[in-house]
Amino acid sequence: MNDAPAGKPSSSNPPLHRKLLARYRFSAPISVHTSEGRAIPAITLEISESGLSAVLASSVKLGGTVQLEPVAAGTVTAEVRHNVGKVYGFAFLQMTGEQTLKLRNECRGLPRFPPNRMGI
Repeated sequence: MNDAPAGKPSSSNPPLHRKLLARYRFSAPISVHTSEGRAIPAITLEISESGLSAVLASSVKLGGTVQLEPVAAGTVTAEVRHNVGKVYGFAFLQMTGEQTLKLRNECRGLPRFPPNRMGI
């Protein structure tokens, strides 16, 4: 879990910890903002406290850093971790304690996402 005080950015979770967090079904439109200034429309598929996956309208660079919005009622910096076709996985890099708490509370009301359903 992310225990950063509200309003303070926290560092990313270790990779093993990310895999242990529950994933939830979540379908909503978001924008993926690249470092080149492109805003790519996307639809989320699932979300956890450590990241999300989404279907993007165009490709982004693996390993790159992007801004996702809206996530937890704001903008979140994320790393592009993997992709299968047009589905991309993003790991949150910095979230405030307030954003983490908001995301955790929102996830509680969502149905669980079956693990490894899509092989990503």
